[in-house]
Formats: sequence, structure tokens, C-alpha cells
Amino acid sequence: MKKKKWLFIGIGIILLIGLGVSFYSYHNYLKEQDRIKKQLKLEEDTTLKYQYFAKNETSEESDKISLYFNKIIDEENKDKNININTFVSNNINLDNLNYDDIIKNIDNEINNYNTDIFNNFNEQELNKLINSSVDKDTVINIYKNNDYIKNIGNYKEKRNDYIKSLNEFKSYIEFLKENKDKYTLKNKTFIYKNDDVKKRLEEFKNKYNLDFEIKKEEIVEQKEGTSGVPILCYHGVLDVPWGQASLFVKVNEFEAQMKYLSENGYTTIFASDIKNANKYKKPIVITFDDGYKDVYTNAFPILKKYNLKANVYMISGWINGDVYMTEEMTKEMANSPLIEIGSHTVNHKALATLSDSEIETELKDSKSTLEKMVNKNIDVIAYPTGSYDSRVLNIAEKYYKYGLSTNRGKENPNNLNTYKLNRIYVYRSYNLNQFINAF
Repeated sequence: MKKKKWLFIGIGIILLIGLGVSFYSYHNYLKEQDRIKKQLKLEEDTTLKYQYFAKNETSEESDKISLYFNKIIDEENKDKNININTFVSNNINLDNLNYDDIIKNIDNEINNYNTDIFNNFNEQELNKLINSSVDKDTVINIYKNNDYIKNIGNYKEKRNDYIKSLNEFKSYIEFLKENKDKYTLKNKTFIYKNDDVKKRLEEFKNKYNLDFEIKKEEIVEQKEGTSGVPILCYHGVLDVPWGQASLFVKVNEFEAQMKYLSENGYTTIFASDIKNANKYKKPIVITFDDGYKDVYTNAFPILKKYNLKANVYMISGWINGDVYMTEEMTKEMANSPLIEIGSHTVNHKALATLSDSEIETELKDSKSTLEKMVNKNIDVIAYPTGSYDSRVLNIAEKYYKYGLSTNRGKENPNNLNTYKLNRIYVYRSYNLNQFINAF
């Protein structure tokens, strides 16, 4: 009886254990099925959420992965628009060729297509964005199968070629900027002054199929001994003018003008030697009114560079003023074999509006002050604003050998207007050809 009792107990235990194992197995089965369902649902949801990326489309999702994917799509769309000829044509305005703006736009475009951006598109970076609630494998699979990612090497090469083309375009613009004194642009025509510029312009035009003409500048040479002696009238040589801007010639323009005189056989002479102008080949006189500091700082070095003579007419009462030459500057220039100092009165008053005694004071005292300062004779007076009358001429004759007006024209050494010599203004607006044609 006892044996049967234990047998039943054993069988019961075995049944209970079997039942427990079965329940546990079934529970695990259900749990695994639930996990699989959740995994499939997660994969489906993830695929749906990021399927736009697989289709190379952007999304309005705001999570970090979506933003990362959107950036990749944006870069691809940007690369589709790479076209150097389109960029060139969009940045070339032949009616207003602003070199600095073009160079700035090129630099921005180069930065925009910086190939370092590709370093941001990698699985390591993507892993940092994926949290535990997202199916990492599905996202990475989508990432790997994006056309842009699969072909990123080709895109990188395409960008490098584009950047190379942009830098080449930039080199043309920088050349044009650096050599803008060697050509003019008018009515979509580049008028060049030397063959080096012509060559680069032709390359530029042909490379980008640009619509402009290229012509050689026609220079009208002055005929020797037939048209008189030009006396050029300058005031200041300054890039950023003050006061009446037209009176301040740009530094590079002034140098181009002096270089032209030097290279084309002109002989610069002092105004005090104009009666002997016939002794010289292609004589010309360079004058500066007022005695601005920039004549010393900007014009004087250029005159020395090309070994050209000039006359500087000082307002004696304004020496050492804010914008005027100092006494030391005046003395230094006067001691140069290239400079002749002259008078521009004491206070720069319109002489014809003054009384006889006032005229005398302006002419006499200026001469006296300057002669003591530079220890040389002051023989030439330039009338302020070109103002003179018979009284001024009579008094000028007492103290000076020559008087300079602002009347336009050249001087015949054989028939001089001794106390009202003609001059030719050189304006800020003049290009080299206009300068040449002015005299």
C-alpha cells in the first residue's frame, strides 16, 4: 500500500514538473513571438519613418537622425547644381565689374562645397545619433543603400574638380583686378594696353564663352614741335579724396601717367625754363597747386622712380597745416633736382577780388617766406583759382618771371603768355587714354 502511495506521488511530481516546463516553454514562446512581432513592427515603423531617405527625399521629421539624413539629401541636391559656366555667367556683370564682390562670391562658393563635409557622413557618426529605441541595423542599412552614400567617392571627386575650376576662375578675376590700369571696359568691350592682358582676356572669354569684345587701345601721340608745350595741372594724389574729389588723382593712375611719359620720350622741364622748351625732345611741364602732404608722400616717390621733374606751388601761410606739407617736407623737395618750388600766394585768395595793396602783400610776402625757407629764388606764381586781372599781372611782373593761369591750352615757347601761361587740368576721372588725349 505504501509502495502504491509513493508511486502516485512520484507520478504527480513528474506531471507537475512536466506541466511547469510546458508552461514555461509556452510562456517563452509567446514572449518570443511578441518580441518578433515587436521587432517586425519596429523594423516596419523604422523603415517607414526613414523611407524618404532611401528614396533620396527629405522629411519634416525633427529627430536627429532625420536631420542628419536631410543634410545628406541637401548635399546631393546641391551637387546636382554644380556648373562652373553657370556660376561664372551669374557673377559676371560687364556693365559693372566689381572684382572684390566676385572674389568674395567665389570664396563663399568654395567654402560651400568644401569636401571636408563628407567626413560627417559615416556610420560612426550615425551610431552616435541612434538610441536604443530605434532599430540600428535598419537605419544603417537604409544609410548604406542611399545612392549618395554609395557613390560618395565620385561626388567628392566632382566637388574637387569644381573647386579647382572656381580657383581657376578666381585667378582670372585677380589678374583683372591687379592689372586694371592696363585696360578699360566700356560697352562690353575690353580695351587693352598690352599683349599680356590681351592673352588673358582671350583665355577668359573662350574658356567661359563670355560675350565681350577685345580691342587694342588706340593711342594718339603728340606730334613734336607742332602743338606747343603742355603744362599739366595737378593738385593732390590720393586714393581716398577729401574736399573736391575731382582734384585728387588716384595713386595708381598717377603712376601710370608718369610711366607713360617716361616710356614715351617726354622730357619734363621746370616752368621757369619754359622759354627754352624748344631745346628739349617732347617737353612737358608737371605742376601741383596748393602743396598738399600727399604730393610729398605719394607723388614725390613716383617722380623719383621715373626721374621726372615737377613744380610745386605752395601756399606759404598754410605750410604745416593738417593736410599741407610741413616746412621740412618743403625743404626736402626743394633740395631735390627734380622739384622746383613756386608761390601760390600767402592765403589762397582770389587775387582779382583784392585791393592793390592786398594783391601786393599776397605776392610779395609769399615769395619772401618761401625764398628764406628753401634758400632758392622763387620765380613762378600760380594764381589761386586762376583769378587775375591787369592789376595782378602788373604786380606779378615786379616779383616773378612767370605767372600760371588755369586757362586751358598749351604754350608756344616762341610766343609765351608770360604772366598768364595756359595749363591743362588732369582730373581724377581720367583713364590713361583720356590723360594722353588731354594734351
